[in-house]
Amino acid sequence: MALDGRSDVIIIGAGPSGCAAGITLARAGFDVAVFDAATFPRDKVCGDALSPEAVRLVERLGASEAIRSSPHAAYQRGAAIFPDGTRIERTHRHAGYIVPRLSLDGGLLVALRGAGARVFEGQRITALEHDDGVVRGVRGPGLPWSARLVIATDGYASLAARHVGAGRLPSSTVAVSATAYFRGVRFPHGNDVTEHFFEPELARGYAWIFPPVDGLSNVGVYMRADSYAEHGRKLPELLDLFVTRHRDRFDGAQRAGEIRSWPLPLSPRRQPLSAPGVILAGDAAGLVDPLSGEGIWQALSSGVLAGSTAREALRIGSLTPELRGRYQRDCARAFERPSRRKLWIQTVNEHVMRAELYRRPWLRALLRWGWGHRLFDSQQQPLTRPVS
Repeated sequence: MALDGRSDVIIIGAGPSGCAAGITLARAGFDVAVFDAATFPRDKVCGDALSPEAVRLVERLGASEAIRSSPHAAYQRGAAIFPDGTRIERTHRHAGYIVPRLSLDGGLLVALRGAGARVFEGQRITALEHDDGVVRGVRGPGLPWSARLVIATDGYASLAARHVGAGRLPSSTVAVSATAYFRGVRFPHGNDVTEHFFEPELARGYAWIFPPVDGLSNVGVYMRADSYAEHGRKLPELLDLFVTRHRDRFDGAQRAGEIRSWPLPLSPRRQPLSAPGVILAGDAAGLVDPLSGEGIWQALSSGVLAGSTAREALRIGSLTPELRGRYQRDCARAFERPSRRKLWIQTVNEHVMRAELYRRPWLRALLRWGWGHRLFDSQQQPLTRPVS
């Protein structure tokens, strides 16, 4: 059935970023239409980890009850493990969650609809509509739809990103990751801890074992694309090597399902995040943390920032150059600048691994201090714009 309509705002994509933007705008009383190519419920390849800060933002968006009633696991600790067995742990002040995307995205979608947004599933957007250089709507198979403003949260291969002038990404600003679920993984240190393993083969990356949800543990590997290209091994091979090396954890464990991989667009990279009539957020804006690979907090936060910027633009009648510039600066402060520090830490860590400096007592002490003081986390400052 063909759709032909109009709303105050169109949001392309109903993932975490699109839901955060839509909730922000719908709560403010605007007519929001959200289009997604998928039909929900749908799963998505991911590491499934929500940082404590992401959990608190999910709560502010009104989705925590739906997520808590779905399969998930809470974790209170994080650990970094080096090749000689050196283990550096810390305790989080607030719990994080391990939540499969089926549950996370489903819970956010419930909150989005509850806020009053209209959600259209199975609708692929193929083009933006323009009027005098200003984006005024979208097109798709059987779908002309117009709006005063468009927010694009359509992921890594965003069609709107090309419109605002984002070029091809260099390999230093892309990462690759592969994950699989395992049943029967052993947790000798307790199953309330997320574990990150720094392995010799994973330069500028790491492997992980996360607490089980319904008996299934998310296990994976992450690498920056430039290091991966130099390495020569395929991602499934790297994951198999990690599992084989840690037989003490995987003896008797069984993989459930296939190994799945996906690209991650990293921050920092200088690119425009908006154009007349359109704003980018989430993976479409390329905001993933380059050190940890975390992207959910960035997606939720940028969605709120985009929604707040759109709210002000709708109230004054235009997405002005001043509003666009402020959104660019907000994203630089929240995502780009902290990520530049992360790239430096990543380079230092590569040297630490190659020279086996993690064996030195003074460096272990330094790593414990930095890990405890959150130097390796996303900056995760309070949002400059409220959710509601």
